Amino acid sequence: MPDGRVCSLALPWAGAWTSIRPRVEAADLETRRQDELAYQARYFDMAKNQYPRAAVVTPPRHTAVESQAVLDRLKDVPADGVIIDFGAGTGRLSIPLARAGYAVLAVDASERSLAALEETARGLGLHAVDTSSTLPGRGSFSAIVGSDVLHHVDLEVQLPRIHGLLRAGGKVAFSEPGAFNPSWYVYLALFHELRVERRIVTCNLLHLRRVFERHGFRNVRITGLGLLPRPLFGWAHIACTWHDALGNWPIVRWFAYRYVIEASK
Repeated sequence: MPDGRVCSLALPWAGAWTSIRPRVEAADLETRRQDELAYQARYFDMAKNQYPRAAVVTPPRHTAVESQAVLDRLKDVPADGVIIDFGAGTGRLSIPLARAGYAVLAVDASERSLAALEETARGLGLHAVDTSSTLPGRGSFSAIVGSDVLHHVDLEVQLPRIHGLLRAGGKVAFSEPGAFNPSWYVYLALFHELRVERRIVTCNLLHLRRVFERHGFRNVRITGLGLLPRPLFGWAHIACTWHDALGNWPIVRWFAYRYVIEASK
């Protein structure tokens, strides 16, 4: 009969496994992240998945207004420093920055996208654009910006890196699709791979604010741009700006077509 004592069946190597398990899981997670990054690099190396060069050189009105919304957040950033364009692609934001007089470090995992950006910059006579496939390991930058990049990366990994690269008082400004706007899911299902775009669900007001604040950013401000697909209003500047303002109305902002996220260190 049982005498009430607990019999331990712990194996002798159980303690060792408990100690190394977190390291194994961390290594496995990092492997998955690197695999995802490599897949995205291959995806955006394909010309059909890149932002068109013609639209970089001569942006559609709605894109020009969006880019200007990001540049407007940099008005107090000194023009003598270097601004990082994180997830630069073919230059959708890097080229407007360089045209505005900023020196730009364009960062993207897609080497072919960066090659297209370099060719565009040379053709426009913009010589203050450098490129890199990774963020710098160290530095003190006045600003880091990006367009359609946050929903392609693990924010828990990248935001601490971005925060660490900013000087005291440095700023970030990002333009991202709105997670609660249903038109994005129709567009992405028709024209892109959901595997690449799956993190779009994280681009909502509540999560964005919380994740930026959790990683040390201050003065987080999120502005909604538009409610319907913004290209529909590109026929006139006043139509585009009016529609963008609609996206920042109370309640409507939760379903905005796009967000501009700004914060400081």
